[in-house]
Amino acid sequence: MVSEEAKRPDHKKLIVGVIVITAIVIVLFVPIIPVEVTYSETESYEREATYVVDDWDLQEKLGWFDVYVQSDVTVRNTDKYGGIFVVVHKLYDVYGLFGSVEDSFYLGPGDSFTSTATFDTSWGQDTVGSYDVTPPTVIDTRLVEKTKTVYKSIIEILIYG
Repeated sequence: MVSEEAKRPDHKKLIVGVIVITAIVIVLFVPIIPVEVTYSETESYEREATYVVDDWDLQEKLGWFDVYVQSDVTVRNTDKYGGIFVVVHKLYDVYGLFGSVEDSFYLGPGDSFTSTATFDTSWGQDTVGSYDVTPPTVIDTRLVEKTKTVYKSIIEILIYG
């Protein structure tokens, strides 16, 4: 005769088998392995517009009843964006800064403009000039490579790399 213990199925082996299979499935399919991924992203940033000073001329000139110095600065926008450019003309004599004139103007991409300033001076007054150009600030975009950590499962790594 067969005992009752022999007729009953062994539940311990079944439970251990289910636990082992569950552990294998979890290890294979749950994303637990950290992987570094590189990707590209478009990013905005501020910069000054590019430009070229094509010409600068400083000349003493005679008017009908006066003498003056004229400063001409020709600026060309070499950027793909337009904006307001500012030119500051400065004139110096033996005592220091004689005067300054600020001129602002819009320049589109590829356009040029001659900014002119005049300074009333005396006949034969010894002067020297300079200028400063301040281009507009533009917002541009660039492609930046970034990395991040993502978690993958063993199956994902085996299938997709």
